[in-house]
Amino acid sequence: MSQAPLTRGFNRGPDWLARLQSALPVVVAAGLAGFSWWLVSSSPGPRQTAPAAKADDRPDYILSRARIARFDGNGRLEAVLDGDTMRHRPVSNAMEVDAMVLSARHEDGRSVHATARQGEWVEPTGVVTLSGGADVRLMPAPTSGAQGAGVSGDAGTGLRTGTTRVVGEGLRLDTHARVLSSTLPVTMTRDRSEVRSQTLQHDDVTGLTLLGGRVHGRLDGQPR
Repeated sequence: MSQAPLTRGFNRGPDWLARLQSALPVVVAAGLAGFSWWLVSSSPGPRQTAPAAKADDRPDYILSRARIARFDGNGRLEAVLDGDTMRHRPVSNAMEVDAMVLSARHEDGRSVHATARQGEWVEPTGVVTLSGGADVRLMPAPTSGAQGAGVSGDAGTGLRTGTTRVVGEGLRLDTHARVLSSTLPVTMTRDRSEVRSQTLQHDDVTGLTLLGGRVHGRLDGQPR
């Protein structure tokens, strides 16, 4: 009778082992799941490409109270650029100008005079950006016998051709295409006519002007 407890204890051994064996797949699966998570969380992420280094476009030279003149292939003076301070950026080949004054003349004799508190001239594109009190005057070619300053006449058509002036806080002048544009409000005057608009695109070659947004002003027709 003294051995009965030992026999019962020994018999419980296989039951405990069977329960352990039945639970082993669950334990192993849990272990594998944890190990798999560790592999995912510990493995390196997708290779990150290093950001491309930005080109250093700091000014390579600065000029004070300078003047730059441009000539064509025949030695004819095309444009003169004045400014209190000029900063040249080598990458964009842009000239930033404080207190910009630009004067240029085209082959057909018409000329342009532009001023602004700040401006930028990009030589390859011929684009001038003016900001802050921008004032651009597109002047006709000199005509003998013209009456009045800045005004010339065409006797054949009876049309008056005078100076077109555009004033605004931001103007863009393409000197190659000879197009003046703005996405900011402007005031455009010519002779005794004055028009205000929210946007502007003026083609100095064709004389076509597109005004956008709210447009108002007065037009003074040519007396016959």
